[in-house]
Amino acid sequence: MRIQDYVFQGMFLKELLFPSRCLICRKISKDVICDDCLSKIPLIKGPICRICGSPIEVEGICYKCKSFLPYFSKARSYALYDGVMRTAIIRFKFEKRKNLGIFLGKMLGAFISELSWDIDFIVPIPLSKERMRTRGFNQSEILALEASKILGIPVSLSLIRIKETKPSINLNVEERLNNINRAFLLKDNSLKNKKVLLIDDVYTTGATTNEASRALLERNIREVRVVTLAREL
Repeated sequence: MRIQDYVFQGMFLKELLFPSRCLICRKISKDVICDDCLSKIPLIKGPICRICGSPIEVEGICYKCKSFLPYFSKARSYALYDGVMRTAIIRFKFEKRKNLGIFLGKMLGAFISELSWDIDFIVPIPLSKERMRTRGFNQSEILALEASKILGIPVSLSLIRIKETKPSINLNVEERLNNINRAFLLKDNSLKNKKVLLIDDVYTTGATTNEASRALLERNIREVRVVTLAREL
């Protein structure tokens, strides 16, 4: 028997004994998220704010953007941060399921492609040094790199976080703004006059992406747009 045959039989036996499973529902699946779970992702449909992409009752600009115009020109999110999408992001980030992040990044790339935006560079929201040490990877960077492969748009890692910020999950809106204020710096001028797409995993209040957008625009970036996997309501 050829070596190739032994390898094939070994792979077949392993798949037979330990079949790949969906990382959400644990059912047998050829992909990390099965078709059934994919169909349950709460996609954002219907009227949205023309600027921040928040779901609203009537197409137009939401009250928040009218009251405080963000630094980015547009933001869009693939789904709501709920159900299957929330579980997928939590397992990707906190259970360190990088294969799940790669899958989600490809999904995000396909979503961005449908937007037909004119973009020069993709920039992931950076983590602080402390959080990078703890987690071992930047989830936004993995999403950006996978989306880049779909879109054929280069990724720049020139945006850095210069301020250690607290986890924002238990902070109110004012505390989030103070927490993230002046947290980012563009470390070189390679993006000058370019149109940049910021990528992050979850859009909560928009404080993080807005502050990162300000840091970019202050270094003469032409335009900043934002895309996230999910959005909290």
